[in-house]
Amino acid sequence: MMPTLKTDTPLLYAAPLSGYSYKVVLTLRLLGMEYALRVVDLSVPRALRPAEFRAVARFGEVPVLLIDGLALCQSNAILEYLARRQSALHEGDESQRLKVREWLAWECERIGLNLAHACAARHFGHHPEAVASWYQARAVEDFSRLAQALADRPFLVGDAPTIADIACFAWQPYAKALGLFVPLPPAVEAWQKRIRALPGFVAPADAFAGAAP
Repeated sequence: MMPTLKTDTPLLYAAPLSGYSYKVVLTLRLLGMEYALRVVDLSVPRALRPAEFRAVARFGEVPVLLIDGLALCQSNAILEYLARRQSALHEGDESQRLKVREWLAWECERIGLNLAHACAARHFGHHPEAVASWYQARAVEDFSRLAQALADRPFLVGDAPTIADIACFAWQPYAKALGLFVPLPPAVEAWQKRIRALPGFVAPADAFAGAAP
């Protein structure tokens, strides 16, 4: 059963090095929503993380968003809830709705796996070289897939940004900061530029600046 609780202002448990967390922060900012941010130190073993976080984090992972009496887990599920709640960054007709969900599922299986691990391998250096190379090769394929989809449209599902774009974009600033996958396909570079131009956009470094643990 989903935990329920009361918060006057949405409260987000997140981590600065987590593209999954940044995904939610960016969505909140693009939607112009007020929220409180609480940083979770991922270097601390899960069983030793703050009790208040463990009480609401069903999977022991960030992000977790406390909103409307709910404790929402998993970044793409949170994005879907926020888009419906605010009637923004969402799809149009049924065909577009299905395409958004297709992209969200694809992102979980591809970018949320490959690019996330490629970034972690470069940042922490804990992955065996063969494993890191495998994730990087798959991430290159993912960028090619994005370029193919963006060849004839400004965003992944039509002419306006949706949560599909936010989900697929979120790990890319981390990769750029680490010097990975440069240069990108021109269609992807242009798409990133359009996302960065959206009102309310914030880069990861600014999104988590001054956040309290």
